[in-house]
Parts: sequence; structure tokens; C-alpha cells
Amino acid sequence: MAQEYIALKEKNNDGVIALSTSAFSTIAKIVVEEDENLKLAKPSSPLKYPLNCKIVDDQLILSVDVKVKYNVNVQDVCSKVQSKIFENIEHMTGYKPDVIDIRVSGFSF
Repeated sequence: MAQEYIALKEKNNDGVIALSTSAFSTIAKIVVEEDENLKLAKPSSPLKYPLNCKIVDDQLILSVDVKVKYNVNVQDVCSKVQSKIFENIEHMTGYKPDVIDIRVSGFSF
């Protein structure tokens, strides 16, 4: 069953630190917006957002629907943004995402 938060392994006398899925989504969104060769795809319906984050069995799963700028190497751009999302989430939260899925839904001109 999917959860709305993930508890970090570090415990102290005050309690357990837990992060919401929206924290991970926000970090991924910022990374995509900073890249000049990518932009988030427009939602296909009002209920479907192009960035989806869920936690299943203590595994963080991110999927990002993007449009790639025309005339750039799609594999390189997607690989770089995938690595950058991983690094930023790890650096900001101390948690390593398990799956980061970059899905190209089209091109921007």
C-alpha cells in the first residue's frame, strides 16, 4: 500500500523524522525547471499531474513526464536530469531514491 511519507533511518531522542512525498516531488520539479532542454509535460487530464511520487514498501518511486527541446540528444538530457534528481534528493534529504523514471511525452520547439 502506498504511503504519504517516508521515515528516515536516523533516530534521536526527540523522535523520528519523516518526509512527505511532496518534498521529493518539489525537489524533482525544481531540477526539471532548471534544465533549459526540458520542461514538464502538460497534464493529459485535470487529475493527472506530470510528476508522480509514491512510496511503496519503503521504496521511493518517482516518475516524471517531460517534453524535450527539439534538436538535443534525448538520452543525454534524460540521463543528466535523472542523475541530478537523484543527487539533489540525496543531498537535501539524506535518502536515496530507488526508482527515477523519466518519460518523454513529446518535444518542444
